[in-house]
Amino acid sequence: MDSLGDPELGMRRLQPVLDLMNEAVHRYGGVVNKAQGDGVMAMFGAPQPHEDHAVRGCLAALAMQDDVKRLHDVDLQIRVGVHTGEVVFQAIEHGIYQTYDAAGANVHLASRLEHLAEPGTILVSRETYAVAKQFVEVEALGEQAIRGLAAPVEVLRLRGLQHAPSSGVFRTGRRLSPLTGRADEFATLTAELENTRKGDGRVIGVVGEAGIGKSRLCFEFAESCRSKGIRVFEARVLAHGRATPFQPVLALLRDIFGLRIKEEPPDVSRRRVFDRLAAMPVSDHLAPVLLEFLGLADPHRPAPKLDPKARKAQLLDFVGELVRAAPRDNVTVVLIDDLHWIDPASEEFVEALADAVVGTTTMLLVNFRAGLTAPLMQRSHYRQINMAPLGPAEAQSILRDHFGTDPSLALLSRNIVERAHGNPFFLEELMSALVERGDFEGEKGAYRLKGGIDTIPLPTTVQAVVAARIDRLDEHAKRALEVASVAGREISLPVLDAVAGLAKPELLEAVGHLRRAELLYDVPPFEQRLIAFRHPLIQEVAYLSLLHERRRELHAAVAQAIEKLFKDRAEERASLLAYHWEHAGEHLKAAQQHMRAAVWVGANDPSQALRSWKKVRELLMHQPPSQMTDYLKMMACGQIVNFGWREGISAADAQVYFEEARGLALAMGDLRANTLIHAAYGRILANGGSADEYVQRVLEAKALADTGTDTSVQVTLKAILCHALRLSGRMSEALQMNMEAAARASEIVKSDRETLGFDVEIWLTAMRGQTLVMLGRGSEARPLLDRVLQLDGSQVDAIHYVIPSLAYVDLAWSEGDVGLAQHHADRAFALAVKSGNPYLRVYAQASRGLSHLVAGRITSSIEDLSAALDFARTRKAGLENEARILADLANAYRLKGDAAAALSAVNEAIAVAVKRHARIPECLARSVRADLLLRSGRGDEAEEGTKELDRATALLHETGAMIFAPFVGGAGKTVKASRSSNEANNI
Repeated sequence: MDSLGDPELGMRRLQPVLDLMNEAVHRYGGVVNKAQGDGVMAMFGAPQPHEDHAVRGCLAALAMQDDVKRLHDVDLQIRVGVHTGEVVFQAIEHGIYQTYDAAGANVHLASRLEHLAEPGTILVSRETYAVAKQFVEVEALGEQAIRGLAAPVEVLRLRGLQHAPSSGVFRTGRRLSPLTGRADEFATLTAELENTRKGDGRVIGVVGEAGIGKSRLCFEFAESCRSKGIRVFEARVLAHGRATPFQPVLALLRDIFGLRIKEEPPDVSRRRVFDRLAAMPVSDHLAPVLLEFLGLADPHRPAPKLDPKARKAQLLDFVGELVRAAPRDNVTVVLIDDLHWIDPASEEFVEALADAVVGTTTMLLVNFRAGLTAPLMQRSHYRQINMAPLGPAEAQSILRDHFGTDPSLALLSRNIVERAHGNPFFLEELMSALVERGDFEGEKGAYRLKGGIDTIPLPTTVQAVVAARIDRLDEHAKRALEVASVAGREISLPVLDAVAGLAKPELLEAVGHLRRAELLYDVPPFEQRLIAFRHPLIQEVAYLSLLHERRRELHAAVAQAIEKLFKDRAEERASLLAYHWEHAGEHLKAAQQHMRAAVWVGANDPSQALRSWKKVRELLMHQPPSQMTDYLKMMACGQIVNFGWREGISAADAQVYFEEARGLALAMGDLRANTLIHAAYGRILANGGSADEYVQRVLEAKALADTGTDTSVQVTLKAILCHALRLSGRMSEALQMNMEAAARASEIVKSDRETLGFDVEIWLTAMRGQTLVMLGRGSEARPLLDRVLQLDGSQVDAIHYVIPSLAYVDLAWSEGDVGLAQHHADRAFALAVKSGNPYLRVYAQASRGLSHLVAGRITSSIEDLSAALDFARTRKAGLENEARILADLANAYRLKGDAAAALSAVNEAIAVAVKRHARIPECLARSVRADLLLRSGRGDEAEEGTKELDRATALLHETGAMIFAPFVGGAGKTVKASRSSNEANNI
C-alpha cells in the first residue's frame, strides 16, 4: 500500500484479498471477529460449535492461500497463523447487529504465529496439529521463541490436506491397542457378511456415541475382509462435509476406480475410468459427465451441457449400476465412515447405494452417531448394531495394554476408567495426554509413574467433541446444564430449580431437552428427583466453559439452595456444602462445614476425617485472626494429631500441629482443649517413639485436668492413660485404670466423644479383654471380647472391632489352638483390607503371620510378618508394634532352623523395644534370644543366654504378661539341660 502512494488505490488493490479471506472463513463455518488494515482475525468453534474447529481453521487457511494465488499477482502474498486453545469469547451488541471479540494468551499466540510465517505460508501450533493431524500434512520447524511467552513453542508449516479413507487413520504406524469388548458386534458383522455372500446384500448401520469405537470396529472388520480376499471400498465423511458437497461420494468413486489424483497425471486417471466403464453396460455419453464430476474433465472431449437434475440422475443411476454390475461370485464391502456429517447432496447417492445392494453380493456398511435419521434405516434389508460403553474390566484391559502393570499405576488407572466411563476414545486420549505431559518413565506397555499426579489433563480432542454437543443446545438447556455442572455429578431438581433462574415450564423443557440429548439422565428411585450427567467428562467440559466469576456465583447460589432446601441431616451434606463454599471463595464458611463433616464422619472413616481437618486448617491459613478462626484452627490442628497415628503421621510431622494447637489453646485460655491436645500428641509419640513418653504426656495432661472440675475430660484422660500404660507394658496398672474409666464413662460428654471420634465404652471393653489376655487371664477376657464381636460392625470403630480378633490370635498362640488363630486372623485381615486403614493393616497382617506360626506354616508366617514390617515402616503406621513383629519374626526363623536370621531379627527387636520402652515385646524377644543362645552349644553363648533369660523373667514379672510364661519356661528348661551337661563334664 505504501508503494502505491495513494491509500485509496492501495485499498482497492487489497480489498479483493480481504474479500477472499473473509469468504474462506465463512465457507468453513468461522466468523471474522476483527479486520485490521491488511489482515483479519477469525474464530472457529465459537459462537457456532464445531468439534473439528482446528481442521476448519486449517482448511480456511489453505483456501485463503489457494484463492490468493488465483489472483495471479506475485506481489500479493499473505501469511497465516493458526492456533487452538481456550479464549474468553464474548458477543458485543450494537443495536440491530452483533460482533464478536476474543481475548486471552491463545489469541496472542495465533497472532505471533502469523508474524513468524513467511509470505505465502501457513504456520500452525502443536496444539492445532494434535487435533487436526488425521486430516493435514505438516512440516515440523522445531521450537521457536515467541515474544511475550516464557517458553519456546513448537511450530509446524501446514503443507496441505490428507485425503485418506477411514482405514488410513488407523494405519499411522503407531501400534493399536487390541480391539477389546467388541466380540459380539464383530460376530454380528461376520454373520451379515455370510448373508451377503449368499446374494442377500445388506445395509448395516453401526451406531454409538462419539468415541465409542464405531470406526475402529469397521476398520477391523474391513481388514478381516481384505485378509480373505474381499474387496473393500471406503470413504470418510468429514465434519465440515456440508461446506464441501459430494466429498464422500468423490472419495468413494476414486477408491473404486483406483484413482490417485495427487500422485498420477490426469491422463492416467482418465484411462483407469475408461477401462472400468468399458466392462460395464453404460452409455458412451456417461464418460464425459463422470470425468467432469471426478475433476478429470477431458479438454478434448468436454461433457455435454445438461440440466443439473439430468446430470445428477445419470450419476445416481451409475452408482446403482456399479453395485449391480459387480460379479456375483465376489463379495464386496462398501464402507462409509461418519455418516452423521453427510451433506444433503451426497446423502442421495448413499440412498441409491442402499437400494442397489438388494439381491447382490455387496454389503453397505455405514457408521454414525445416535440421533441420525436417514431413509435407508427404513429399508427391510437394513440391520443396526448399537455399541454400548465398555465395562470396567474391558477398560482396564486397554489401560494395561497401553500402560503396563506397574503397581504405581493402579490408582491412576482406576481414576481414568471412572473418568472415561467406558469410552475407548476418551480412554486413549486421557492416557496419551499423561504420556505427552511426561508423567511416566519407561515405554508403552511398561510405563511407571515418576511421581504423584494431582490432576489428569482434559485433552483438547475430547474437550472439542463434548463442547460441540453442549454448544448446540438452546439457551435454556445450556443454562440448566451450566448450573448442573456446578452442582455436581448428581443434581437435585429442586436445587436446579432454585438456581437456574428459569420459569418452571422452561426448566422442565430444558431438562427434557438435556435428557433427549443424552447429556443427563434420571437417577432411580425417581421419587428422589435426582438427575445425573451421562458421562463425567460432560460435566467437566461444561464446568470449564464457565468464567471464574460465574463459577463463584453459581457455587454460592447452590450452597445457599442446599442449606435452605435440606435442613434435615445437615451433617451428611456438610462436605458438599464445604466444597461449594470453598469454590465460591467463602473460606470461613467452607472451614465450618468441613469441621462439621469431620466430626460426623470421624467415627466411621478416620482417614476422611483427617482429610477434612487438614482442609479446615488449609482454608484458614490466610484468614485474619478472630475468635472463630482461632478456635477452628485449634480444633483442626488438635484433631490432625488425634487422628494422625491411625494414618501414619510421624511424631516429627505431628509436632508442627501440636505446637500450633497448644499455642492457640493457651492464648484462648482453653484448659480443656490443652489437656486433650497433650494426650493426643502423646499417642502419636508412641507410634515410632517412646511408650513411656506417651504415659508421661498423658499424666501431664491428667494433672492439668485434675486441677479443674471438668469430670468429662478427667474420665477421658483415664481411658487414654489405660492405653498408654498398656503400650508401656504396665498391664496391672492399665487394667486398674481401665476399670476406673469404664465405671465413669457415662460422665464423658458428647463433645469429648466427638473429639475422640469413637465410642469410649466399646474401646475400653475391647482393651480390657486384650489386657486380660496378656495377663494370662484368658477365661476372663473371652466374655469381654465376645461382647464386642457381637456388635454391628457398621456402628463400631474399625480398629476397636478388630481388637478382639487380635487378642484371640494371641490367646490361640499361647494355647496352640490352630482353628481359633486361623479364624480370627482371617477376620482381622479382611476387616483391615475393607477399611483401608494402614494402622490396622499392620496389626492384622502381623496377626495373620502369628496364626501361621501356630499352624506350623513357618514360611507363610515369615512372609506375612516381613510384609507387615515393611508396610509399617513404609507407611509410618503401627510402628509401636514394630518390636513385637520383629520378636515374632525372630521366633519364626528360630523354628525354621535359621539361627543367623533369627539372631539378626531378635537383636533388632530388642534394640527397638528398649529404645521405645516396649517392655512386653522386649520380654518375648529376650526369651527367643535366650533360647537361641542356649541351643548354640557354645559355653560363652550359653552364659549370655542364661543372663538373657534372667532379663526376660524379670520383664515377665514387671509387666505381668503371663501369656509368655510358658515360652519363658521353655527356654528355662533348655538352661537346666545346659547346666546339667556342664556339671557332668566337670566331674
